[in-house]
Amino acid sequence: MKHWKTNEEMGSGYAHTKKEHQYFEYNSLIKVCKHEQNLIRTFYLIKDCWTLEQLEELQEFVDEQIKERKE
Repeated sequence: MKHWKTNEEMGSGYAHTKKEHQYFEYNSLIKVCKHEQNLIRTFYLIKDCWTLEQLEELQEFVDEQIKERKE
């Protein structure tokens, strides 16, 4: 299924249709709460909760975002 906002392929196995995802604004931050902008919270989650595999996946994602934004 394609993401309702970005049209990127998300795979299969989703419980809702594209229209339902759009209605509920799934997978998209429309209204970002103050606590969701807090880096310290993220630092603690990374340090205390995340596995090495999750950290490696995050690193790939962040590296890609940095590369795209520099272009």
